Amino acid sequence: MSRKIAEERIRILFAEAKKRPEKAERYLKLAEKIGMKTQVPIPSDLRKKYCSNCYTYLTQGENCRVRINSKKGHITYTCKECGSMKRHGYK
Repeated sequence: MSRKIAEERIRILFAEAKKRPEKAERYLKLAEKIGMKTQVPIPSDLRKKYCSNCYTYLTQGENCRVRINSKKGHITYTCKECGSMKRHGYK
């Protein structure tokens, strides 16, 4: 499988996870598995949209809390399902 096809499949699975939150865990695990098998990283814009601990598709305000720390230069995403935190830099 080529890198282009793998990335396209990952994006399709993320779109499906957004539409169907009840099956999001399965879709996100499949996307991660495709990425590992083909050695294609999940794109950075999509990496922020799921919890890597419980595989929940994160929607701001519903199951995710977003905080901006301007002093340290990062954004913190907190999953309300499992409580795990992810930090992404923006500076």
